[in-house]
Amino acid sequence: MHLIIISYLAAVFFLHVAAAPGTFVYTGCSPSRYTPNTAFESNLNSLLASMASTASTGATYSSFTSGAGPESESAAVDGAASAAYGLYQCRGDLRPGECEACVRDTVLRLGAAVCAGATAASLQSDGCYVRYGAARRNLVGRADDTSVAYHRCSAGTSGDAWFLRSRDAVLSELQQGVDATATASSGGGYKVSASGPVRGVAQCLLGGVAAADCTACLAQAVAQVHGTCGAALAADVYLVQCSVRYWTNAKYVRPSQGTWLQLQMQ
Repeated sequence: MHLIIISYLAAVFFLHVAAAPGTFVYTGCSPSRYTPNTAFESNLNSLLASMASTASTGATYSSFTSGAGPESESAAVDGAASAAYGLYQCRGDLRPGECEACVRDTVLRLGAAVCAGATAASLQSDGCYVRYGAARRNLVGRADDTSVAYHRCSAGTSGDAWFLRSRDAVLSELQQGVDATATASSGGGYKVSASGPVRGVAQCLLGGVAAADCTACLAQAVAQVHGTCGAALAADVYLVQCSVRYWTNAKYVRPSQGTWLQLQMQ
């Protein structure tokens, strides 16, 4: 089964670090739809409400199960009893109130508009990530899944050795530093780095992502940054289990058109 990954990007200038936590980045919606007025829909509505409520307690990450039944997308489609599974994670530097607001806003988008009726869906905003589905095993993804959920690159620079050294130093520190906190209960899996004009952050998905898997994921994300974005002045790469982002102390332009990618769900 595939999630269709969609990003809506405006051609505007923005200061990367100043993006509001609720700023939309990308979403993935399952093409299959659940049957309305069934146990799965009831379980899903309860799960989404629980996410928003739990975020108000200040928890940076939490996973959820609502209802009972087989871990089966087909059961949800056919209208049979099926449990709903979900998780959310906030960016590690958000204050509790910011995390709560981000999760509430993201849940509202995901449940009512962006992926209405989908049996599985995810939405990444600048400050938090929310995902749900009819199978627990699909929420975090496999440790060896290096799929790129979304990426964006700014305009590049040529021959600026100082910038490139600074950028590489930031990426190296991000790659090596996150695993030390990957299993922390609050704010873990998050790392900030700075060198010269470059700032960067990295984060791994908590819950089921071991420290070694976090490190491996970040290594792949950094490789994607180099291979896909080259000498870009700013770049974001989101894999299934982690993300790496960096920017300079300058503004850059988002792409003017949306990007469509497919994320394989096992």
